[in-house]
Amino acid sequence: MSADHGEIEIYSADELAELLGVNRKTIYEAAQRGDIPHRRLGRRLIFERGSVLAWLRQSSVISEPKR
Repeated sequence: MSADHGEIEIYSADELAELLGVNRKTIYEAAQRGDIPHRRLGRRLIFERGSVLAWLRQSSVISEPKR
């Protein structure tokens, strides 16, 4: 979807998985745990771009490799 004229940009689980470079199942599991912001629309999960970006910024802690 386009973000022109103040429109909200929405991703499906498949689109978000592709954007983040993960499997769709990973997106569904993160949503189920409440880790990633989402809304349910009927049986579908939808993800608002701004919310996802804010989530990524606040949870951008990179783990150190275990030694």
